[in-house]
Amino acid sequence: MSTSVRFWRWRRNPLRRGSDRVQAWTFLLSILLLAIGAPVVGVVTGMSVAASASRPPAGWHSVSATLTAKAPPPTTPSETNNVNRVEAAVQWHDADGHRHSGFAWVRPNSPSGSRTTVWLDEKGDLRKDFMQPVQTQSRALTLGALAATGTAVLVVTFYALVRVRLARRRAWQLDLEWSSIA
Repeated sequence: MSTSVRFWRWRRNPLRRGSDRVQAWTFLLSILLLAIGAPVVGVVTGMSVAASASRPPAGWHSVSATLTAKAPPPTTPSETNNVNRVEAAVQWHDADGHRHSGFAWVRPNSPSGSRTTVWLDEKGDLRKDFMQPVQTQSRALTLGALAATGTAVLVVTFYALVRVRLARRRAWQLDLEWSSIA
């Protein structure tokens, strides 16, 4: 049931119940959280994801590697980790001087013998680059949007639960008043 008088829960009214005031304040709080809280949560989440993604995982370290053959020409972006990189064979030496080889992302058409940086984990195994700038930005935007959406869903769910609880309380109070009359 709706009324044609706007903001009636905020006005002085002898028929206004305590539950009407609670619902009005809950609505105001929900609107503020949706308008301010959800975007702030999304931005903070995106910024923290972007900041943490620019650092390599714990235990990883970079070493200089040499291409063993000429890098292939650029392929379609869907086949590469990044538009400006292709996978090519490289070799590097560990701290003990042992030679290792593997595949790493390098610039297309890089000549054989050129140097590139590769990442090794704590065991010394070759790892793919921890995060490209495009991937970092994409992940930050996605997780920020998910956090903002999740916050909005929580706020709307909270408001709906409060309304259901208040409606049950009003029905209980009405039944109580009717039973005292009858």
